[in-house]
Amino acid sequence: MANRDSENSVLTREQVLALDIATHTGYFSLHEAGTWNFTESKRRNGNKMHGAFRTTLLSLLRRYGIRRVVAEDVSVNRHFYDMRRLSELRGILLEVCEELDIPEPEFVNPAVLKKWATGDGHATKTQMVAACKDRYGIVPVDDNAADACHLFYYYIRRHRL
Repeated sequence: MANRDSENSVLTREQVLALDIATHTGYFSLHEAGTWNFTESKRRNGNKMHGAFRTTLLSLLRRYGIRRVVAEDVSVNRHFYDMRRLSELRGILLEVCEELDIPEPEFVNPAVLKKWATGDGHATKTQMVAACKDRYGIVPVDDNAADACHLFYYYIRRHRL
């Protein structure tokens, strides 16, 4: 649990983590960034995605003293399976934040993020990667990492960190 001194201190950029939650979860902080792969396979004993996501997330949050999380919101589309999987991972995120006494994550609508990053609320993955390179000079490993990078900068600009 966090102590009262850290709860009352001013939030810094170093204490923010951005996540694009999915089977391939993009993550971005000033400490590290990239994409975690939670693809299920028989080599990993089948259905281990949820535990792996929880363990990985807890480790990063504790290692760097993360105090705020921003994540891309679950987008409902024609693929029920995708929506269900993202909702499950979002639930794990909420539970982990509660366990570590971190405020509930701020969720950002994907169209709002795309509009902010590129000027187009329907931007493609390629456009989001290009905008990451152009705006921040960061070359993301993939579109998931690019989305997480944009989420981070969206959050710190919105909250003036």
